Amino acid sequence: MALAWSGTDFTTEGGSETEESDSEQPLTESQQLVAILDTQASRPPPLPAEPKLAPSTAAAVLRHIQKMPESARHIAHDYALATPIVALTVAGWIDQQLDDRRTQRVLRLALAMALNPTHSIAWLSKKTQCNSGSAYIARGLALHLRCHPFTRSDVQHGLAVLAHLAKHREQRNRVRTLLKKRTLCGTDTLDVAVVLIGFQSQARHFGAHRYRYLIK
Repeated sequence: MALAWSGTDFTTEGGSETEESDSEQPLTESQQLVAILDTQASRPPPLPAEPKLAPSTAAAVLRHIQKMPESARHIAHDYALATPIVALTVAGWIDQQLDDRRTQRVLRLALAMALNPTHSIAWLSKKTQCNSGSAYIARGLALHLRCHPFTRSDVQHGLAVLAHLAKHREQRNRVRTLLKKRTLCGTDTLDVAVVLIGFQSQARHFGAHRYRYLIK
């Protein structure tokens, strides 16, 4: 099953929504360009296959959300607009969401939504084995992710390593804390050493004010 751009929306070719074995396929480069430039489309462009189209795709997704009337926006749109777009990699984005106490299950659903924007919640929930009750949170996360200049392969890799990142996150944070403490300790020790050297140098100069009474 593949996606095709109809001029106003995405349609599936060679399959139907009920086929649950395959994920959505990316648009061709020319189809992606049309989707990026089509400001009247009912949906923002999907994740691109080509890295060179990632920045313009992300900008088009953000523009699509921003131009929506406030009355037509859902919680997902508000979340995507309110959350800073700062992650440089999908792994960094995942880390940002884990910092915000997002569960691994919700993130898995969000990543799947970003990869399959036209599939139903029921299909996505079954595909990821996630509860559809978390769909409104995952939808906002997916939209926010798509506002970053990531490709389909970037997000697919993020989905593949999600469990590993979540598992080793605590250990990594402990290492970061330890390194930070060592850095701070090293800096403080250096500052004390500089002060002591300065004091000793001044103390050996017997013309200093504190030693004048000794000379007398």
